[in-house]
Amino acid sequence: MSSQEEFEKSAKAIGERLALLLVAADLPEDVKTGFAAMIPEMTPEQLDRLMAILEANISDTSAKQEAELHNAVQNAQAVYESQRQVAEEKAMAELDEIETILKAG
Repeated sequence: MSSQEEFEKSAKAIGERLALLLVAADLPEDVKTGFAAMIPEMTPEQLDRLMAILEANISDTSAKQEAELHNAVQNAQAVYESQRQVAEEKAMAELDEIETILKAG
């Protein structure tokens, strides 16, 4: 593979990564559009910094989503436990009623 082909392959991979990071980033669309417009003029160092910023933004987003998921699971568990407790109490009351009927009969 020639150095030109390697360069093109590397540039394509970087471009695809930047596109994915821009899409996944939790940023306003106008900011994403601005970054996309500046990319052709950026130096390799600037591209590296932009990728690091976008990756950090995605990491922050995933941490927030993880915390939200954790809270949702805890809330669902609390609702389940509450409903289970009510069902258990109802079942015990019904068993007590059956026992009372059997003793009376």
